[in-house]
Amino acid sequence: MQFHRAINSRKMKLLRLNAENPEKDLVSYAAKEIASGKTIVYPTDTVYGLGCSIKSIDAVRKVFAIKKRDMDKPLSVAFPDLETAKGYVLLDAGEEGYIKKHLDEPFTFIVRKRENISDTITSGMDTVGIRIIDHPVVKRLIYTAKVPIVTTSANITGDKPPADFREIDKEILEKADLAIDSGRCRVGKPSKIINLVTGEILR
Repeated sequence: MQFHRAINSRKMKLLRLNAENPEKDLVSYAAKEIASGKTIVYPTDTVYGLGCSIKSIDAVRKVFAIKKRDMDKPLSVAFPDLETAKGYVLLDAGEEGYIKKHLDEPFTFIVRKRENISDTITSGMDTVGIRIIDHPVVKRLIYTAKVPIVTTSANITGDKPPADFREIDKEILEKADLAIDSGRCRVGKPSKIINLVTGEILR
């Protein structure tokens, strides 16, 4: 691993990854951090995200705390592809077809969850918001870590979600364990949220 691209700031580590062709050594390093239960700030197609492995409930609670988000407001989960997501959520034919049709769009789909997604993530609800993020860094991180990651915008609750790494609140960066800077996010605004169970468009 080439450490000259990793900058230590107190406990938080900063990595700079190429958005289109992320460096394998740095992806591997970040994936190990995720798998070990660390919190991470990372780029997506929409805005910068804050998350962790869905298997580390302590880290999930830390994400809520860093963001200053009420525990009764659920988080979403990011997957690298639909087939992986199907191992964690329940989809009927119509829901699966709708997701396939809109895979390349910046959507969050609310669907029924399986028991392997903790109630802590979903605030006790039997549904979960899922994102299949069209961004090379996120896809490779999840594939390498071999675990889906919690995803929520990397801002203090009520503040504007950051479309560029330079817009991320210093407090977020100081409290996260690891941050990845890959420049400006392509879309630059939060995803559209569609509840596939009720048919409602929530945002």
